Parts: sequence; C-alpha cells; structure tokens
Amino acid sequence: MTDILVPALVPSARTFPLEAPAGHQWEDLIRRLWTQRDSLVTDFLSRFEAVSYDDAKVPAEDVYQTAVDTMDMFLYQMAGLELPPDLRNLPREVATRRASQGVPLQSFLEAVRNDFRVLWKGLERVAHGDGVNVLVSNMDRVMDVVEGYVSNIQQSFVEAEALLARDKQLYRQRLLSRLFSGEPKTPQDLEDIAAGLGVRTADSFELLAVIGDAVAEAQRAFLHDRRLHSYERAGVLYIFRQRRTGSWQQEPPGFAAGYVPNIAGLAAVPAAASSALVLARSGGPGLQTVQEAWQRIAAELLEQTLPGFCSGVQEALGRCTDHERARLLQVAESYARTGSIKETAEELYCHRNTVVNRLHSLQQVIGLDLAVPTEAAWALIALSTLAEYPRTV
Repeated sequence: MTDILVPALVPSARTFPLEAPAGHQWEDLIRRLWTQRDSLVTDFLSRFEAVSYDDAKVPAEDVYQTAVDTMDMFLYQMAGLELPPDLRNLPREVATRRASQGVPLQSFLEAVRNDFRVLWKGLERVAHGDGVNVLVSNMDRVMDVVEGYVSNIQQSFVEAEALLARDKQLYRQRLLSRLFSGEPKTPQDLEDIAAGLGVRTADSFELLAVIGDAVAEAQRAFLHDRRLHSYERAGVLYIFRQRRTGSWQQEPPGFAAGYVPNIAGLAAVPAAASSALVLARSGGPGLQTVQEAWQRIAAELLEQTLPGFCSGVQEALGRCTDHERARLLQVAESYARTGSIKETAEELYCHRNTVVNRLHSLQQVIGLDLAVPTEAAWALIALSTLAEYPRTV
C-alpha cells in the first residue's frame, strides 16, 4: 500500500462536550486523548501502509478522512456520549464505500482491526499514575466499542456486496436482453453491450441452448463460472462465452444442449442462439451440433411437409427381428460415416464381404441403396427417427 499523503494531519472540527466531573478518571482519560486524536490518525495511517487492498482504488483522502471520523466516533462512544449526526451511520457508509471500491472483505477487516491497537496505544500514552489502572479496568469497554464497529462493518459490507452484485447482475441482464432482442443494433449499441459484458465485439464465441430439465443442471454446473454470460427466456437458457483453449465440444458439460461452436463476433450471437435452440429441440443426448442433429431436424421438417416421408423405411425395418434390425442399423451408421467398406469392416470386426452382404440386405429391406447419394440421404434421414439408431453420424 502506498503512503497516505494528506496536506496536514489536523483534528476534525467536531467538539467534545465532556467535562469530566471530579473523580471520574475514565472520562478524564478520554478527554485528554481527544486533544491528541491527531496522533491516533497518524498511528492508524502508519499501520495501514502494511495492509494490501489488492487492485482496489481507494483515494488517499478517503482513507485519511475515514481514519479521522472513526477515531472521533470511538472517543464519543467510549465516553458514553451521543454521536453527532454525521457519525451515526459511519460503519454502513464506510462499508458501502469500500465494497463499491472493490476492496476485499478480509483486507478491509484487517485494516479495521488495527483500530484497537491504535486506541490502546493512545490511551497508554495519555494515562498517568493511577490512569493505568483505570485503563486496564476499562479494557472491555474499549474492546466492545471496536468489536461492535467491526461487526457492523462486516454486516454492512456483506449487505452492500449483495446489493452491488444484484445491481450488476440486473445491469448485465438488461444488456443481454438488448443483445437477444430482435431489434437491429448499431455498431455503437454493440460496443456498449460488449463493454458492459467485458468482451469485444469482434471476439469469437461458443453458445449453448438448454431446455427442459437440463436448465437446472446447467445452472448448477455453471453457478460460479464468471466467464459465462447467461440469458433465460421462455424456458430456454442461453449460455455463451468467448472461445478459448478447451471448448465445450472437447469438454462436454454433462447435460443435453444445442451447441454452436464458432460464432464470429458479438453481433452473430442472437442468430447462433436461434440455431442452438433448434438443435436442442432435436431430441438427441449430450451436445447437439449441426453434424449430430441435421438428420433428425430434416426428418421432422420433411414429415411436416411430406407426411409419411419416413414411414416406409420405419415399417420395413419393423418387420425384421430385433437382432437383424440392430445389425442393419449398425452397418448403415458405420458405412454412412466412413464411406468405406474396408473401414466399416475394421470398425465392426468382421470381413468386408460381411459388410457388403449386410448393406445388400439393408437395400432389399428398405428399398434404398446407401451407395447411391440421393438414396443414402433419404435412408439416413428416415433411419435417424428410429430410437435404436446409433447417434454418431
């Protein structure tokens, strides 16, 4: 912590109305310390130099004025006097200010707890003769005053942080609502949104769309991940982040979601969200990219416009035994993915002639030849609707 530079260490303008009656040694001790309270501030600032507030920006004059106000408050309280109006809410005001300045709570409390040492050293300095005994007998009073302040500071700081977090989250949600709205955005709009989210408009992003029961799973999984931006609308949770080493495709999050891996710029995020939602609704497990989900999406769309598009293939395979159907679906998936008799045979641990025979059997059953591209497309779209069809194409 850098030195606290102030123009001059002078007592505050507050007055101390206590005139100690004869025989009231404690009040007299406090009155004497009041006349030397500038030394209390000096001592506090000296100790404060060893406290680190990390990267928090706290003006030097703020630290100084807080030290002055705090020492005055302690002296009033230890004397049993009513606090001046400007000191009555001091703990809450200081805690709120430090929270907004980004000061870590533990560092803040470390600085505050120096107050007892400063007060005790000051009291020792002004105690004379029997004053030392008076000081020792009133130690609990000093501790109660300081600990009460620390307790109020801590509670107020936590409350202020919660309010700041809520306000920050509310602000972020407003920015995200602007981003995901269907309204056109100017370059300045995007710059403002990017600045508020802590990203750049030209960054690359990846995005998840999560629906149904997976929403709660996603919220639990990403609860403490500050790199994410999440927006929920109409029961759909959209989560996106800047692309980095280790994408969601490489490290799947463990719940079903539509996934768009390469989004070029912040302006493209809303369109990617629409695509991810279509992928999420395709019904597949895990992360659903275009590669995983296009066949099921195509099947749904074709069935809507051409009812019965898939039913012929489904009915033909339904007449096979379970064992035969499983073998035909397995060879169809592998061959469609590899495009090679040889690789399919190696993958299925069988002879290439066996692969040829099974593909021929599949053609006879469904009436479509996977070696003919147009027929293969029809077959694969229809096959994707079967629950037992492998999901790796």
